Amino acid sequence: MKTKIEELYRANDDIIDLLHLIKNIGWKTIREQSIQRLIYLSKVLYSFVYETNINPYEEYHFSVSVSGPYSELIKRSILDLKVREVIEESQEGDIKLIDNQYKLSENENKIEWLKIIVYIIGLYGESKIFSFTINDPLYKEAVETNSQKELNASAENITIKVLKEFKLAFEETLENVSEISKQEYLELYFEYVFGKIITTK
Repeated sequence: MKTKIEELYRANDDIIDLLHLIKNIGWKTIREQSIQRLIYLSKVLYSFVYETNINPYEEYHFSVSVSGPYSELIKRSILDLKVREVIEESQEGDIKLIDNQYKLSENENKIEWLKIIVYIIGLYGESKIFSFTINDPLYKEAVETNSQKELNASAENITIKVLKEFKLAFEETLENVSEISKQEYLELYFEYVFGKIITTK
């Protein structure tokens, strides 16, 4: 059974990895609400792409907050990393690694998946991601019903069911799905999905 401290250390690794990877898209800092959204997105999209796999983000439990999906584990991890002086947060809420002595973790599968998510964010910008989270059917239903329950991020949740509705039509636009990488698949898929179901200002 996973202990709370083991979960905290894994979350610490995920956040440090994320802080390293965002540099690849030109972000020097990131806010807590963006970390929350990105890990939430990582969890939901993993269930979408790998329906039968165990989700590596299963220990993150998200609920509804004013600024988007919220996980207490992520909040505790950020506080722990600040106390350990691994990261610092400005008065404006910008978070960054204090130095580069903390390298990427050894969890290659998670890192590769985070790289894909960060790449997608680099393509579309955070405003698109914000639109995704607030227009996410699962999230909207929780807000509208004032639900305090955990957001279901499994392969059977409302969001993934909506995404699947577009999947067949989207894949008809591809010559051979098996010949493209997961990154290429999501890049093309989001181009299709954003054009169909997400409107940004």
